[in-house]
Amino acid sequence: MTQRKSLTALAALALLMTSCGPATTPCGTFNFTGSPHTNRGINVSLDFDFDPAACSAPACTCNTVAWVQIVRIIDIQTGNYLSPNSDQTNRLVTGQAAHLNGWAVDRISGRDWGYYGRNNNGTFASYVTTGSNSTDAVLGDTPSGWPDSSWFDAVSVPVCIDAAAGCNSELTGFYYWLFTVGTGGTVSDPYDKIAVEWHRDAFDASVTEWNADAPGLGKNSFPAFARMP
Repeated sequence: MTQRKSLTALAALALLMTSCGPATTPCGTFNFTGSPHTNRGINVSLDFDFDPAACSAPACTCNTVAWVQIVRIIDIQTGNYLSPNSDQTNRLVTGQAAHLNGWAVDRISGRDWGYYGRNNNGTFASYVTTGSNSTDAVLGDTPSGWPDSSWFDAVSVPVCIDAAAGCNSELTGFYYWLFTVGTGGTVSDPYDKIAVEWHRDAFDASVTEWNADAPGLGKNSFPAFARMP
């Protein structure tokens, strides 16, 4: 009972903190669906319909909208950061303001690209659909196996990676979602919303950390991203 109360109180406080600050303005429309599954996590599908006019940006035709996702997993009882693998542990943001620490680019082990779901040969896994001005970009995720008293949050970011586009390497929106795992593996319904401005700072810090580590690990660095507009 004590553990459950602690989880609830700290989760409520953390949720309040995530909501602080002005919302970002996406260059398009997000559609999030998510629900708990039976292995201590949730199933997520996030669609993004790219439309530069939605954020009063200059018109841009992009034929490949991909994703970069950052995550932060916290043991609510201890405050320690958790990771799914040692690669991600090594790229956790540290030494920054408290709200930025613990975030990392979300990639499985052994992948050279930081783009979510991108294979080493440049193709994308089946749980990612790249988008364009006329086709939604779709991100699928199934975080699983997290222990009791876990807090899992993510910022999912669609980005144009079309070299011929005027908005190449521009970030087109920021979307935030989270879930918690309670006593006995009970998983909360996900919470989701348009990301607020400090989530962009967490994203920037995570990308900087990825790029700092990439040369020594034989991984591909991200380009210099810009925010659109």
